[in-house]
Amino acid sequence: MVRNERIKAEIAREAARLLFEEEVRSYRDARRQAVRRFGPSASSTRGAHLPEYAEIHIELQQLLRFYGGEALARRVMEWRVLALKYLEIFEPFQPLLVGSVQRGEVREISDINLQLFCDKPEEVGYFLEVQGIAFEEEGDAESARFSLEEDGIEIACSVYTLVQRRQRPHCGLTDKPLERVDARRLQELIAEKN
Repeated sequence: MVRNERIKAEIAREAARLLFEEEVRSYRDARRQAVRRFGPSASSTRGAHLPEYAEIHIELQQLLRFYGGEALARRVMEWRVLALKYLEIFEPFQPLLVGSVQRGEVREISDINLQLFCDKPEEVGYFLEVQGIAFEEEGDAESARFSLEEDGIEIACSVYTLVQRRQRPHCGLTDKPLERVDARRLQELIAEKN
């Protein structure tokens, strides 16, 4: 059991390193690559050695705190200012910021994640067209996602129903309720760092 826990912790550290240094995008891919690097013994008993995303997230937070320094602080500030701009643009859809920019854990390959709320996802597409904002759309009438880009930074907008705005989903990375902030709270976070 102790050996399994040790290997599990090493896999979590390796997955976090892959996310931090090698710019692997997703926790799932990082975890899969980390397991492969530990060879057939870890792969054959995956369940015993497979860290949760929350464990990988804790390791990534430590790397960001230790090595991020001024570059991380500057990137977080710049991306939060850009996120605020889009929270204000999307104000008709009661937007909320989630993810790495909200948590202050911005890697160079991160994106800005917004949640938008309306009864019909096509309203967002129509709004973007009227505003003259270029976008890509994926999904269907039930679940839509719009991708925008500014200065090489992706702004990923997921559309939910108005009822879902009052619900607080679970975050697989932190293993807690998902933290979401509106424009007012983001302004406060930005002001705290100035």
